[in-house]
Amino acid sequence: MIKSKMQDVKEKNDNYLTIILDDGDEVIKSIETAFKENQIKKAILISAEGNIKDTRIAISRAGNLRQRIYSESLRIKQVSGEFNKVNDDYYGDVNISIEKDPIHIISGVLLKAHADKEVIIKLKIINNINFGINSKDHKENISAIKQKILDETQKKPKPMIIA
Repeated sequence: MIKSKMQDVKEKNDNYLTIILDDGDEVIKSIETAFKENQIKKAILISAEGNIKDTRIAISRAGNLRQRIYSESLRIKQVSGEFNKVNDDYYGDVNISIEKDPIHIISGVLLKAHADKEVIIKLKIINNINFGINSKDHKENISAIKQKILDETQKKPKPMIIA
């Protein structure tokens, strides 16, 4: 069962979503369900506490991308990631470090996992901030980031060398 709630932190004027997973809940699907229920378009993963089991992680070793499967319970050490809603689909990655034992820590991209007892996931909701620039030539509003990408990727003429 997903017990998600919005929490408004008035002194910082930021929104947070806390997702509490019960034993056996699937992590990625639960995040997507919480996004749909709360109509969230963009969020950043801040923290996760608890243990996960039946875990599938994509890791990179010596330049090769591999999947590892761990059936035992593993403690979540650290998480990061970003989720976005594009049209009706959700995209994002959960970059995770899990502790197999005090010496062995596994890091990679979480593909699938189930909560082992209670897991608490906290996300910071990013509201649409309009950093738009109005171009006189175009009537559309182009974001500053998009404009920077367009400027950097346009082909520039090569200088002529005259000998």
